[in-house]
Amino acid sequence: MNLKYYKNIYLMYAINFFDGLILAYVIERLFWAERGMNVTMVVATEIIYAVTILILEVPSGVCADKFGRKSLLFIAGLMSFIEICLIYCAHSFLMFALAVFFAGIKRASSSGAMQAMVYDSLLAEKKECTYEGIFGRIQVFDTIGASIAALSGGVFAYYLGFEFNYILSICSKLIAFILVFFLKEPPRYVLKSHNNEHENIKNYIILGKDFLKNNRVIFQYCMIGCFLSASFTYMDEFWQLLIIEINVPIYLFGIVSIGYSIFSIPGNLFVDKIKKVVSYDKLFKLSPFVYAIGFILIALFKSYVMFIPMAILGMWKGVLEPLLGGCIQHNTKSEIRATVESLISFIERFISIGVGFIFSVFANKNIFTGYLSLGIMCLIYGLIVIRKN
Repeated sequence: MNLKYYKNIYLMYAINFFDGLILAYVIERLFWAERGMNVTMVVATEIIYAVTILILEVPSGVCADKFGRKSLLFIAGLMSFIEICLIYCAHSFLMFALAVFFAGIKRASSSGAMQAMVYDSLLAEKKECTYEGIFGRIQVFDTIGASIAALSGGVFAYYLGFEFNYILSICSKLIAFILVFFLKEPPRYVLKSHNNEHENIKNYIILGKDFLKNNRVIFQYCMIGCFLSASFTYMDEFWQLLIIEINVPIYLFGIVSIGYSIFSIPGNLFVDKIKKVVSYDKLFKLSPFVYAIGFILIALFKSYVMFIPMAILGMWKGVLEPLLGGCIQHNTKSEIRATVESLISFIERFISIGVGFIFSVFANKNIFTGYLSLGIMCLIYGLIVIRKN
């Protein structure tokens, strides 16, 4: 047994734990607002983030397939560390925009490479059938780190100020970056170049596009996942503004963050069992309506009761993401694994720009109206999916 490759799994647990242990996130929107960033400016940075990924997502996936997963994860770790340092020092829109640009590079570099690193490490151990469960547990470690950060972050922010949270977050990002050095590149197939390097890179993209074109059911699942993930992004980004409207004190922000994040853990842990009971088709086609109801209830309740639909959305997301990842990984070849993941992430970023624009128009009037717009968009999308079938 190639234990040196299975060690990558344990390292990914640790990397994701420290990558999630970011105390700054619990007060991020308040910190940004304190530095002069309004909702429109924040959404503008989200668009910069999405555009950066749009530009770099596919090239980074090709590079992960061609030059190795570890190299791209190294770049991702470095960019993430620089991002948090820049935010800590930022006092203008341009500085925040630059930090988000580095965050976009980080996301583009890691999205396809991380899943490919995990799957190929398991493949080297002949344990690839456990991918959904392993990837779910990796997300659990991320959630545990985020929960600890959220629980302590609210208290630290209340007593020691916002900047202290960023100092601790910088330390956590540095540890995650250092751990990347210990990853071992797993075996993988590399496309052979028949003519020149440029044509070889182009072949990765062509094969990735052909995979999505020739697997229409998987592509439909990916589109559902992309739309819902883009919508959920604005739950992650603006929940702090949402709960401050119902007068939740800052020192309780951590508990609130844990309250809706921790519900993803059951889904992450039992996703490999759920996939044996519920068909992919039913789960993916039902998901837009679950998200729609969740967002609409959040907008209508305008009280502590809205934490119930927030928790349900977190739980559903905990099942949906590993299932979608497994659906992709099990059906792609090693030589284009990261490229396919990157193509899907590229589409997701493109969708998030449109969703973000609509959300910002309504959220600037009222944050609850913004969440209502997310629910209506998910409902319309769900009806479109059903009608096409």
